[in-house]
Amino acid sequence: MMWMVTVNTLCDLLDWLTAAGATGLDAIKVHATPDGGVGVASGDAGIAPGETIASIPATCVMSVGRSAASAVGRACNALSSPPSPEYVLWLDMALGRRDESHESHPYLAALPKDAPDVASWTSKMLASLAGTDVGAAAMASNETLAAEHERVQAALLDATLKVPPAEMRWARGCYLSRRFPPRLLDAEAPSAGAPGVLLPFFDLLNHGKGTEIEWRGDGTSVAFAAGADIGPNSEIFNNYGSKSNDELLLAHGFALENNEHDRVALKMTVASGDGRRTLGPFYLRRGGDFPRALWRALADPTGDPASSDSDSPPEIDAESVEVLLATLERKLAPFTASKTADAKAALGAGRSASVAFYRNGQREILEDAVEALRSMLG
Repeated sequence: MMWMVTVNTLCDLLDWLTAAGATGLDAIKVHATPDGGVGVASGDAGIAPGETIASIPATCVMSVGRSAASAVGRACNALSSPPSPEYVLWLDMALGRRDESHESHPYLAALPKDAPDVASWTSKMLASLAGTDVGAAAMASNETLAAEHERVQAALLDATLKVPPAEMRWARGCYLSRRFPPRLLDAEAPSAGAPGVLLPFFDLLNHGKGTEIEWRGDGTSVAFAAGADIGPNSEIFNNYGSKSNDELLLAHGFALENNEHDRVALKMTVASGDGRRTLGPFYLRRGGDFPRALWRALADPTGDPASSDSDSPPEIDAESVEVLLATLERKLAPFTASKTADAKAALGAGRSASVAFYRNGQREILEDAVEALRSMLG
């Protein structure tokens, strides 16, 4: 992740955390990475498996709950039509970045000046994703935020709560790229779907595929521990999880080459009774395998694709296979057209290479699926 910040703001962040009761920060090193970003390295002694890397107090964590209880949150939630909890957090972040008296200002001031998520990219970079699911999702995200921001800002009477749209996009992007599961603080929090929390310092750790790391939270503090030995003066990585390139791009602004977790989202519009029905999304993976729910949906468009307990796919007529094939061929066409350009861009670095990695993965999955369907049709 790219962190265009100064040494002073990082020092202020670490001093703030230590003063609040964080531990372990004196035994690690924050350093520049070869790509121009920032990372965290172990000290001269290294870190043994199971050893705590660092711990920060819950009072330094930003969450939708804490923002809702703030003056900003009370003003927003007093409106006749309150904004989403995430919007309140983003507004709190944008205001706190400016306000040195804000309790989280040292953290917010140390965040990068440019958010990495795809929706925060320039229009020129977004153009490289035209016609893709990621490009469409980024545009939809910006439109949703713009509509909510315009409505809420018009309703808020306090001039000190006014921020321009660009600052809200910044806050949203920083949140999306750095959020952690809320269960780290609250064991009762849902494992999926709940708004994330922001953990200062820990979001400095870059992603390392296959990294073993342990999260420990008891409601009063959050700690990270090494799952495997970390040598002396070696970078300490986090593990963002088994995410596809569309997920990595949307939240973090980068993609991995030959990502084994890649997927293609597929929606089908089919005749159902007297009208039309949109089914999905269904996720296609590498190898040409199709989810059983897709076959069940094509066999019975009026039913619930997830309701059957059968492990075997239902009988599908040739016409349904041909409709699916035509849908996939249309979806494949833009990726086929960019194949040469993507191959060239993949040899480079930065966002252009990440876009190429994403496009290559989409094309390969769709090619596998098209080949499998053509084989079925003989």
